[in-house]
Amino acid sequence: MRKHVLLGTTIAGALLAGVCGCGGTAASPTALSWHGCEGHFQCAQLSVPVSYSDPGGKKIPISVIELPASGSHPMGDVVLNPGGPGESGVQFLEQAATIVPASVRARFNLVSFDPRGVGSSEPLHCLTAAEVPGFVALNPAPRAPKQVAAVVEATKAFVRECKKSASTAFISSMSTANNARDMDRLRAALGEKLLTYVGFSYGTYLGTVYAELFPKRVRAMVLDGAVDPSLTPETADAGQAAGFETDLHDFFAWCAKASSCRSGLSPSPAAAYATLFTSLEEGRTLTASLPHTTSIGYGVALEGVIAALYSTETWPILGQALASASGGDGTILGEFAYALNGLNPDGSFSNIVSANSATGCLDAPAPMTIRDHEELAKRLSKSAPEFGAAVAWTGLPCLYWPAGKPEHLSVARAAGAPPILVVGSTGDPATPYPWAQSLARQLPRATLLTRTGAGHTAYRASSCVRRWANRYIETLKMPPAGTVCPTD
Repeated sequence: MRKHVLLGTTIAGALLAGVCGCGGTAASPTALSWHGCEGHFQCAQLSVPVSYSDPGGKKIPISVIELPASGSHPMGDVVLNPGGPGESGVQFLEQAATIVPASVRARFNLVSFDPRGVGSSEPLHCLTAAEVPGFVALNPAPRAPKQVAAVVEATKAFVRECKKSASTAFISSMSTANNARDMDRLRAALGEKLLTYVGFSYGTYLGTVYAELFPKRVRAMVLDGAVDPSLTPETADAGQAAGFETDLHDFFAWCAKASSCRSGLSPSPAAAYATLFTSLEEGRTLTASLPHTTSIGYGVALEGVIAALYSTETWPILGQALASASGGDGTILGEFAYALNGLNPDGSFSNIVSANSATGCLDAPAPMTIRDHEELAKRLSKSAPEFGAAVAWTGLPCLYWPAGKPEHLSVARAAGAPPILVVGSTGDPATPYPWAQSLARQLPRATLLTRTGAGHTAYRASSCVRRWANRYIETLKMPPAGTVCPTD
């Protein structure tokens, strides 16, 4: 199971302050040459240096997309990031621009971009499309020596292909700190003195790093599904594993009360799940009617469950998926798993698996030996029996990563930044609510806006959250301290 948000990331204050000469200096206002694309959108490319310690050296193009404001006198630009790391901001804006209400779209241009190494911005490819399903199918929680050996060999092969895909210099550059520096170049190219930003999940970490590097260049910042940079990697892994564990049991409770869900999962949803996954861990495979495979095992099935737990909207489908899987058909679980790992509508895969590892390995320290991973898996399994071991093994590629050292931030200070709005959901499995509480305490002028309910991130799930966040974006007025919003 890959990391679905960037966890336990800490960045050295010295680096963020610009020791390399690239942190707090003014970004060059590179012009953007826009052209029409995808209907009402405009597209452009932003040139950025591979290395900010050598700004005059080799450049790479960053793909940028804009939905122009519908009003005749826009106030400016709102830059969005959907998360990951590794999610395409270009695809996100094309598919999800309508989640931003018409009032905001009338007054602001909506802008997003593919971070370096992602999507159409010099993408890093460690796997071909044909290889992604096999990589997703790896045992996520190996225990026996042969299982561990198989996962280690496949991971080494993955990293070898990463090395073939791009130069060491480029792979070393795919950090969040450099993504933040690229975003500052984008701000300058847009002609904005100050950045207005909305980040989701990993995008909250990108926003936090930007505010740390460029605190006086922030106008407004909404951080929804907040990552807490002050956590150690193990504490962050434990928090996410426990978050998904709690969400799974919340699903069981909901399913037991919903006749359409529980009817296919006898004698109870929890018991049916336990029987199914015990058999999968023991080597059972399920049939699947999918373009990429005709069978799935434990790894894909577990990834499918995790994907379905991201939103309560998919809980009914998760019930169907588990009922079908109990009967031997893993097709729906496979669809969930592959979608989470970059499956496109045309059957191709994005490079999110590769980019996720690249950025994650540069941003967070990982266990240094196989034994460290094994011991971490044992510890996390005690508090999160279903997901703990799988989360513990997600950092394995970093053990063999070819380049770069993690940058580390023990606390988010953003000294001099304006008020920032941090949004957390009480039942968020991927970025647990305590992370949002902690980040809001760390940022000196932050306000915490809370959504009650399950599911990852809040903006899409609550009209109340959207109302407060949009009001802040438009007027810079914060919600009252302690504001709590329901889920729609």
